[in-house]
Amino acid sequence: MVDKKSETLGSIPKGSTLDKINVDLILNAVATILQSQIMEDQASSKIIAPGSDVFFFSEEKYILEKPDAFDKVRIALLRESPSVENIFEFMKALYECAQFSPECCIISLVYINRMIAFTEMPLQPTNWRPLALCSLLVAQKVWDDRYLSNADFAFIYPFFVTEEINKLEQKFLELIQYNVTVKSNLYAKYYFELRGLFKDNEKEFPLQQINRQDAELLEQRSREYKDIFEGEGQKAKKKANSTFGQLTTKNIWD
Repeated sequence: MVDKKSETLGSIPKGSTLDKINVDLILNAVATILQSQIMEDQASSKIIAPGSDVFFFSEEKYILEKPDAFDKVRIALLRESPSVENIFEFMKALYECAQFSPECCIISLVYINRMIAFTEMPLQPTNWRPLALCSLLVAQKVWDDRYLSNADFAFIYPFFVTEEINKLEQKFLELIQYNVTVKSNLYAKYYFELRGLFKDNEKEFPLQQINRQDAELLEQRSREYKDIFEGEGQKAKKKANSTFGQLTTKNIWD
């Protein structure tokens, strides 16, 4: 699917054509970092208050809202602390369908950490999947010239319907204050952190650091998408407020 907005932005040439094994290594590195953060947050006993903005990303919210859709076995599985392999398998499923560029893995980590920094939200067994989904969805829009629609992601992760993914994406962008900008030095920091996981590995980290031209273009595109996302968010709020106003008026006169 070709995104119309990408036609107005600079096109980023992709220099990393990676085979299946290499992509697996990158995804496994990302899974390792996420799993480590989940374990750290669980040890600190941080909680997410029901009804809070960050509770929006907890699968617990949807379990409460759709009690008939979840049996005890499924709920227990959702609440299990994920292993690195669990996280890897989820991200691999997203990759195999979305075919996002491997660089999106790094950008998505930037966004997840930005969310944590802005909201102090802990990573938990029931929120890492929605966060991984949203961060990759946004990262692919920023970096790739082609990306899947939100409806496609709903097909990949059927826990959510398309409308819910649209709302998740909008809430994700709101909570990171539409700051999807990724500067070259920040990208490099995350790149070397991932690569550092391979220093004792027999295999070398397969992804090369992006060159100067691509780094500058990433900064440009991410700045432009910040404006695009913010504009779309304002339109969505106006539409929601307009709809609420109509409903309120109707209720008054009914």
